[in-house]
Amino acid sequence: MAKPLGYRPLTLDLVVPKAAEPVPLVVHIYGGAFAVGSHKTNSLGAELVDRLLPQGIAVAAIQYRHSREASFPAQVHDVKAAVRWLRHHGEALGLDGSRFGAWGSSSGGYLATMLAVTADNPDLEGALGITDASSAVQAAVSWSAPVNIARMPPPPGESPFHALNIDPHDWFLGTRVAESPSIAMAASTSTYVSASSAPLHLAHGEQDTGIPIDQSEEITAAYDRAGATVVFERIPGAGHFFSDGDRDRLITLGLDFLLRHTNGR
Repeated sequence: MAKPLGYRPLTLDLVVPKAAEPVPLVVHIYGGAFAVGSHKTNSLGAELVDRLLPQGIAVAAIQYRHSREASFPAQVHDVKAAVRWLRHHGEALGLDGSRFGAWGSSSGGYLATMLAVTADNPDLEGALGITDASSAVQAAVSWSAPVNIARMPPPPGESPFHALNIDPHDWFLGTRVAESPSIAMAASTSTYVSASSAPLHLAHGEQDTGIPIDQSEEITAAYDRAGATVVFERIPGAGHFFSDGDRDRLITLGLDFLLRHTNGR
């Protein structure tokens, strides 16, 4: 997919349903505070394959550099490189390049949102891999995602980062957040919202202590001001992670949202 100099190659796993015509695609981006996780072991990614493939939707689980490998905007460059690669090779892969969506949770939701609000933005496009295709997605689903890095609280007590006395967002920015307001603003998804931002479906637990719900409230307000399409699902009683029942319902809602906004219905 992409080979950043000095780093491991970035790869993806693609599952495409059998179909007579090119199919829509959902790019899944795993979460993990930009520091941990894998596109090969993420449970949400596996659920999306199970739910989306029978609906005739392909799923690409993609990889990006973690924050101790490279700091912002490397992760944004990586996911955009993945989208460009998939669109460039779309015809051969059986994909409809005009019907791409993105879906992620936590830091993966942040990166999915960045795809929605920074389509072909030259300041964040990067130059990895194939550069002659668009990195735009036509819609995105984001769960429990950070938005404004400068307003993120310290890691809660149950977080492994709390025990290490580390703020993972310092790692992500490559500097202390409190000392770098301009970098934090450049890394905040709400900074880039415009009338042309791709439709966005948000879900956030009202009791999330790691990434408070006011993060999703901020980008919802930015979308509303810009006149862009946003749907915000508040999940009563939920923390950073959702119950099986909530996950099942939210996958149904997210799937319906993506189908509607990628002209699938």
